[in-house]
Amino acid sequence: MTKIIQASEIDEGAALLQDGQLVAFPTETVFGLGAIANNADAVKSVYTVKGRPSDNPLIVHIADPEDIFDYMIDNDPERHDLIEKLTTQFWPGPLTLVVPVKPDTFPSVVTGGMDTVGIRLPDHETTRDLIRATGFPIVGPSANISGKPSPTQVAHVMHDFDGVIGGVVNAEPTRIGVESTVLDLTDSRGLIILRPGYITKTMLAEVVTGMPIYIGGTIANNADEAPKAPGMKYVHYSPNQPVMAVSSDKMSNVLANLSSQSIKVALATSENNFEKYKTSVASIVSLGPTIETATQQLFAALRTFDDQENIQQIVVELYPDTEKNGAYRNRLIKASSTVVE
Repeated sequence: MTKIIQASEIDEGAALLQDGQLVAFPTETVFGLGAIANNADAVKSVYTVKGRPSDNPLIVHIADPEDIFDYMIDNDPERHDLIEKLTTQFWPGPLTLVVPVKPDTFPSVVTGGMDTVGIRLPDHETTRDLIRATGFPIVGPSANISGKPSPTQVAHVMHDFDGVIGGVVNAEPTRIGVESTVLDLTDSRGLIILRPGYITKTMLAEVVTGMPIYIGGTIANNADEAPKAPGMKYVHYSPNQPVMAVSSDKMSNVLANLSSQSIKVALATSENNFEKYKTSVASIVSLGPTIETATQQLFAALRTFDDQENIQQIVVELYPDTEKNGAYRNRLIKASSTVVE
């Protein structure tokens, strides 16, 4: 049986991790599925339990900012200074830094066989206490079955893994709701955002001056190449029913067309449109008044509809293509089989 671990019981969670078991933990983004990062068998079980492709690398979570230098090759003064700037501004927080990994630091199953590793410092004191008590960093992909919406509540983790993992640290729902921005610091062309998140290109550019910042592709360069970061190569975030991402100005026509086919629709839409459409669909949830609330609630909405057997089609409002909306659009489009805008 999976134990619900209270903040006062962190030593129990650490003991489970040290024993090679899996413990889900909260962050400011989503819940992670933790394994101690120096135990190859424990890390392999993360892939097995999640059903995750083995070439999809894992992010390593640390407890204190300076710890990053213990696990990376630190022979480049410019990169060292860059990390100091970024971590001072954004850590603890939703930014993962991809850096050259020290040989023999982590088993290859952590890095996907690459010579780089993604490291982040989560903005959750209980989780940082858990890492300190464990005595070594922990890997932490999202605590969900691979391909399903990421978990933002303890209940989501228990839905997927009750009785399968050793424990889950009890905590309030996450406040950001999508995974961290992943920034590659190993490319000679400049900084590469491998995965968009709460930390945007503009926010990074305000801290890092005189260095180009690029938005990377959504997939690896070719089908045989291992991705440098999670979320680059495989389909993610999809519930059982097909998902359609629809812009606000196309919503009325799309819903009318689905209604004419007697298709039972679940709709996730902004607070502004909630009243307009609430009587025209079988199920509806509000994504709140802002892009921040929409991003925080997206995965929870998809999970809510996933458990409703009478739903045949999920429709989610697609916000305009702006930098501020980038993380939301990235996750929603990955979950969708159809995009209408």
